[in-house]
Amino acid sequence: MQPELSVILVIGERRDRVVSALASVLAQDVIDRVEILLLDLGPGDPPPVQGSDHPAVRIIKLPPDTLFSGAKAQAIRMASAPVVVFLEEHCRTHPGWARALIEAHRGPWAGVGAEVHNGNPEVLLSRTIQVLNYLWWLPPAPRAEFEMLPGHNSSFKRDLLLAYGDELKELLRAEIVLHTRLRRDGYRLLLEPAAKFSHINESSLGSAVRGRFLFNRCYAPMRAKTFGWSPARRLFYAAALPVFPFYTLSRMLYYAALRRPERLPWVIVGAPLLLAVQFASAAGHSLGLLFGMGDAEARFSFFEMNEFRRHQR
Repeated sequence: MQPELSVILVIGERRDRVVSALASVLAQDVIDRVEILLLDLGPGDPPPVQGSDHPAVRIIKLPPDTLFSGAKAQAIRMASAPVVVFLEEHCRTHPGWARALIEAHRGPWAGVGAEVHNGNPEVLLSRTIQVLNYLWWLPPAPRAEFEMLPGHNSSFKRDLLLAYGDELKELLRAEIVLHTRLRRDGYRLLLEPAAKFSHINESSLGSAVRGRFLFNRCYAPMRAKTFGWSPARRLFYAAALPVFPFYTLSRMLYYAALRRPERLPWVIVGAPLLLAVQFASAAGHSLGLLFGMGDAEARFSFFEMNEFRRHQR
């Protein structure tokens, strides 16, 4: 029977985290309708991941220097199901996640995201980082159309992605650009709270700063290239570095006060940390606009798969 959902899981050196991520997918009640593409970028000849001998799992070994975006693009082309979903190795799916995504994609949606839970709430910093990264999709999230979905952990109709041809790999270099492009092309994105997953957040300020800097160094030039920004517009946004963190924080405060009052105390208490991380984001954004990505994509790929994140096992 052809699978209805292809789960794309790109893994590196953190084999311990992969075991739990894979186990959470294998425990889904519709696992007989799911295939899992395990793209292994681990160096050398690492031992097999526990659970990877399950018949639903396909192991694809790739060179360790393969970029995160390139691995995902390859997996989309190799997938068998009409819907593909990305899952970071530092995430855990909740019961009913796969079923909810499959059912939601019977509707008109090009992309469907899931409600985001905190995977390491015992780490105090993680509680602020989750607000920074996922405020719009934290529980109780509404079932609603969104402009963006949780990055690196959302699902898409495969044929719509393949229609972008060689451009797909470029769009995956900063997945928010893909979300914007889909909407510009007339497609719609849904947040489905019946699908839930937990995300293990960064557990140190240095890690959060580094990740945001590298991501935005990739995101800014990709957004400018994809949407045809003029040199003048690039310069304007690059020069806005001092304003960007305060603008972002004000938007978060406004949204939390209006829509998510239960999260407002975390935004207020965490404001200094949020500003510090946002200044790193702004620096990466400006450098990306002025000088391009440099080696940021390779460094971000390593960060995504291998960065230490403290959590209870």
